[in-house]
Amino acid sequence: MSLELVNTLATFGTFLVIAATAIAAVVQLRHARGSNHIAALNELRETSETPEFQAANQFVLGQLNAQLQDPAFRYQLEVRSARTAEVSLLIAKAVVVANFWENVGVLVKTGLVDRELVLQIYTAQVIGAWERLGPVAAIRRRVTGDVLWENFEYFTVLAHDWLAAHPKGTYPASVRRIGLKDE
Repeated sequence: MSLELVNTLATFGTFLVIAATAIAAVVQLRHARGSNHIAALNELRETSETPEFQAANQFVLGQLNAQLQDPAFRYQLEVRSARTAEVSLLIAKAVVVANFWENVGVLVKTGLVDRELVLQIYTAQVIGAWERLGPVAAIRRRVTGDVLWENFEYFTVLAHDWLAAHPKGTYPASVRRIGLKDE
């Protein structure tokens, strides 16, 4: 066997080792990304189940609209120095919910969580939250500008688009449904 043939075989062997290493690295990165998605979704779930978030969300869903009918509440939303302790607590609840959706929007926008997966899980909730918190954002944006909760808004737009594209959900057409009795 000539030295040139040995050299060629060694070079080819090195190429195979490097190619196999690259393939293994890509597979490992894919698994790591999947793990990161799971960790982020788990963190979102855990946050949304805390007593603080639950109380804040209950306020947003049940009482915020009535508060927004009060001109004094609306004024205090815009003018921080005018806020009473009671209104500050109520505004803080709204901020907790809006900030949660802002964080979800950032994760989706930056690709740190899978957009399709998050939309399948949270579309209805984010749309409902924006419907209730949109007036709060409009008032606060008089002072802060459009940057306030822009990722919350972005995620809500994606949710509306996703809902328009999937008006009947994503249940597979080839799988039979279970008949439900509505008594």
